[in-house]
Amino acid sequence: MKQHSLKIRTEYLNAILDGDKTFEIRENDRDFKVGDRIHLSDGNRYLVIRIKYITDFAQQDGYIVFSFDWIEGGKL
Repeated sequence: MKQHSLKIRTEYLNAILDGDKTFEIRENDRDFKVGDRIHLSDGNRYLVIRIKYITDFAQQDGYIVFSFDWIEGGKL
């Protein structure tokens, strides 16, 4: 299991916090794996998630979609 720190736009972080966004599309430049934890931050708030499913179906080359469990969140 790896831990990654990534930036996220405020609008997308809001959608996750509101429960509307349950997936993330990212370039797979970090070799993401199921079980990895990701610290997402918009500069003011953060969210820690755990990848639970990954697919590259119908994505641009080098990109993946992953679903996640929400572990914790708050302010920086």
